[in-house]
Amino acid sequence: MFVTMMQEIYILDLIGTFAFAIYGSYFALRKNFDIFGIFVSAFITAVGGGTLRELILNRSLFYFYDMNYLLMVVIGVIFTVIIYKKFHKIKTFALFLDSVGLVTFAFIGASKASELGLGVFAITFIAVITAVGGGVLRDLILDKTPTIMHNGFYASVAIFLGLIYGFSGTQMENAIWANLLLFLCLVIRGFVIIYKINLWKPSKLFSFWWRKECKYENK
Repeated sequence: MFVTMMQEIYILDLIGTFAFAIYGSYFALRKNFDIFGIFVSAFITAVGGGTLRELILNRSLFYFYDMNYLLMVVIGVIFTVIIYKKFHKIKTFALFLDSVGLVTFAFIGASKASELGLGVFAITFIAVITAVGGGVLRDLILDKTPTIMHNGFYASVAIFLGLIYGFSGTQMENAIWANLLLFLCLVIRGFVIIYKINLWKPSKLFSFWWRKECKYENK
């Protein structure tokens, strides 16, 4: 059962790498990058979070000994270049794959931190870094404010998964519990996408006060 679970996570990890490479390539194409810049953006988006995780945990980088990750990045770049003009037609499909990547990356980060006997905070922190680190690095090289800072419920799903994993302890070694956690987080992510849920922004409240003050000043 354990081997089967490991194989499942590995396959989902490759799917997520492909999905993240698509988005990295897409945003680079929008910035009119050349092919090298597109590949760099795709690579950083796809494996940047995992790279940060391995460096923090003082481990060897996984794509140094498993070329399948680099292959997924290359395929993601080629795929995106080909369908770029029609990307809007596959956006829903791409978002689904991206959600698989987000949840899987967070799960892998949490499991690796748990293997080292780290606490709940560390498990959650590594889960989030693994899931969103690549996207943050991509936005920085594209000279953008990181998307997770102002849009979507993205990092929150990784935080939720990390906390549940951390507090569950050895129960996560059970394939049934692990799959339930993955499924639950995918459902949450899907719900967020469908209903376009964002975290509360205090600026909206301040904006209301500002308009109210301006109204009185103009009287």
